[in-house]
Amino acid sequence: MKTVVITGANAGIGFATAKHIAGHSDWHVVLACRNSAKAEAALEQILKVHPQASVSTLLLDLLSLQSVRDSAASLERQELPPWHGLVLNAGGINMKATSLEFSKDSFEHIFQLNFLGHFALTNLLVGKMQAPARIVFVSSDLHDPAATRMGKIAPPKYGRAEDAACGQGIFAKMSPMARYGTAKMFAMMCALELDRRLRGQGIKGITVNSWSPGVVPTTEFSRDAPRLRRKIMKFVLTSTPFVRFMGSHLSTEDEAARGLGGLITDAKFEAISGRYFDGFKEILSSAESRDEVKAKAVWEQARGLAKI
Repeated sequence: MKTVVITGANAGIGFATAKHIAGHSDWHVVLACRNSAKAEAALEQILKVHPQASVSTLLLDLLSLQSVRDSAASLERQELPPWHGLVLNAGGINMKATSLEFSKDSFEHIFQLNFLGHFALTNLLVGKMQAPARIVFVSSDLHDPAATRMGKIAPPKYGRAEDAACGQGIFAKMSPMARYGTAKMFAMMCALELDRRLRGQGIKGITVNSWSPGVVPTTEFSRDAPRLRRKIMKFVLTSTPFVRFMGSHLSTEDEAARGLGGLITDAKFEAISGRYFDGFKEILSSAESRDEVKAKAVWEQARGLAKI
């Protein structure tokens, strides 16, 4: 049996993916969540569908680097099957925020939740994973302004990771959506950089890929938005013509789970690494995300911020 850790696994795509992989008898699924009660409720729901599944929970708050370190240490203490999978899924935006929010680590929320917390967790776990192993960063098509109209409206920006973390410089007046797209672009840069570093160190059998679900209307992405905005978002995000016009595509949670879960379980992806998948289709990520010089800079700056 093999262990896969899935962050944000109590709801939305994370829960659907956890349920999908739990249906495979050779996998133990760890639900890594910020809320213990919600994690336990998700575990119970999975066991109702797959009574023989092997599932456990892990407390993880990506908005606390100490929690990330504690979670990694807790995993090591548990008597789990060897670690062969890591799905970095948790993320989102607080739609109610009227100004920048900062974590206990004094980092801007969107940056830490969607990038830095996962960066730290990956660095803490990758050395403990046993080949063949697979790591998947959940991204967003918003990271590429050339691919989506929303990406053009709220384009991500490359800059110093410290400035993004502190909400200063070019990031000071950025909209939440642009901040989100930037965090996802940074995550994709580091996914590609990790793949290069593993290969450069002669480490074989650990793959690193990025994946985007497109638009999944039933997720809790906009749960914190004001009621009227939630209604508007629900209306536009369930319109296939509108979503296509914006340059994306609609997916159900089940489709997303099969796409994301497949990158962990399907034999055909065993030797695939350093790639980007949009739903079930492999495509190129943004030109900027593939810039190796910029990616190396983001990696080194993130290491300093996370104290890796």
